[in-house]
Amino acid sequence: MNILISEDVTIDAEKLVTGRTCVIGQSGSGKSYTVAVICEELAKNNIGFCIIDTEGEYFSLKEKYPVLWIGSEEKCDLNIDDLDYKKLAKKALTKSIPLIFDVSEVEKPKEKISKFLKELYTVNSKLKHPYLIIVEEADKFAPQKGNVLPILDEISRRGRKRGIGLIIASQRPALVNKNILSQCGNQIIGKLTIQNDIDSVKIFFSNKKNLELLPHLKAGQFFVQGEISIPKLVMIRKRETTHKAITPKLKKRLVKTINLEELETELKKKNKEETGVEEVFTIGIKPQISFNEALQKIKKKTKRFRFFGKEALISNLHIVLRPVFICDIKYLKKKLMEHTFLTIHSYFDGITGNIISLDKGFSVLAKIDEFLGLDTNDLEVFKIISSKRKVTTTEIAYLLKRSPESVRISLKKLIRRGLITYKKIGRNRIYLPFTKLRFPTIKKISKKLIETSRLKLNAKKLDFKASLKDLIAFVRSLGDKVEIISEKKVYYPFYTALIIKNKSERRIFMDAVTGKFVKFSQ
Repeated sequence: MNILISEDVTIDAEKLVTGRTCVIGQSGSGKSYTVAVICEELAKNNIGFCIIDTEGEYFSLKEKYPVLWIGSEEKCDLNIDDLDYKKLAKKALTKSIPLIFDVSEVEKPKEKISKFLKELYTVNSKLKHPYLIIVEEADKFAPQKGNVLPILDEISRRGRKRGIGLIIASQRPALVNKNILSQCGNQIIGKLTIQNDIDSVKIFFSNKKNLELLPHLKAGQFFVQGEISIPKLVMIRKRETTHKAITPKLKKRLVKTINLEELETELKKKNKEETGVEEVFTIGIKPQISFNEALQKIKKKTKRFRFFGKEALISNLHIVLRPVFICDIKYLKKKLMEHTFLTIHSYFDGITGNIISLDKGFSVLAKIDEFLGLDTNDLEVFKIISSKRKVTTTEIAYLLKRSPESVRISLKKLIRRGLITYKKIGRNRIYLPFTKLRFPTIKKISKKLIETSRLKLNAKKLDFKASLKDLIAFVRSLGDKVEIISEKKVYYPFYTALIIKNKSERRIFMDAVTGKFVKFSQ
């Protein structure tokens, strides 16, 4: 199958989707335009892909194609902060769904990207469905100086066998990690004028004259070469959807002042169907911040969004109740002369399963969501690998007093999860951790008991998503005779509001106990 990128030039779709490709061109060269044309062709031919959109400029693909837009804006199809990434990865791979993974308005975008790409990699290790990952601004995630996103490095080296292709796009190839750039067997290279950038792509040009032409190319002109095509200079075809990566022009705008009465009137327009708010009777932590105090704090925060354009509008302010597990955990404390069973109190987020603290408001103590769903045997194996760093199957089996066959089953699960990897030394596989996550200590997760009470308020109550069964399995892996002996389901209050400025929308959350602004990964 071939796809059309120029009026009279096609490239090999199979080589593109399963290969390693770089799209390079300085600002104004048409690099993003070219990536969008490739996306149009892939969508047109029902080829699955995921584009990591760092500037929020690819959503216009939805004008013509059934592309799923994931991001933090209200207009997105799915909210990036409230997703089951594993389910999304399975759907995308099995149904070849094109995805726009928009991190333009996301705090800590690397965490979101890493988490989702790990799920894609893990799921497709078994499925092996051809699927293409496109990374815009690749120098941010695979820099020549600094830390490369581990999963991106893994995909660039081992993704092909799992059916995962990779396109990296950058304005500054000199800033992209050379190990990843050099693996790009396909190149689509446009105008470059900085000598360091020209030198960095020199390895791709056997014809020196073509290299010398790079500073003189017009916008939209690119050399296309590698496995996808014999070397050609082409003019990229016209887009079928609107191009959003256009430098904005300065326009005169009037600053509008919105008074409190108008604001409160706007807030009251939202009804139960739009917000999910209803009268709730439940057990939880009582809000300490009033509605008016929350409104004033949010107004103060939005001042920094004003710049020299329209004043931000605060809409849809209401309380959401986030589910929490309060668990009593019994463990065996070993002393020199005797052993004693002690009990501690711990808190788990009812949506992600992460261990949290409520001492000074809602905060994450330890991220454990990537471990949930594994059984105790699997977790014991990971614990050995994370503590020893480099071990073989035989060594793990000896330390855990288990058969090598049993250990291999756990190793396969952990590799599919993207939690460990391995390298071959001779005939042996040496296993090492592939995540920075580590098991917390009993001391770290021990917290004082927070007072709860009966709540009666208008709020949106979120559902429990984390499985108590998974939490029990995880807690058992923390040490000898560690067990959840009782649990209680309660709710923690947050204020949430929609901030609207110009055509952009952003949802923010504020702790209704402390008044601190927070962000959620889910």
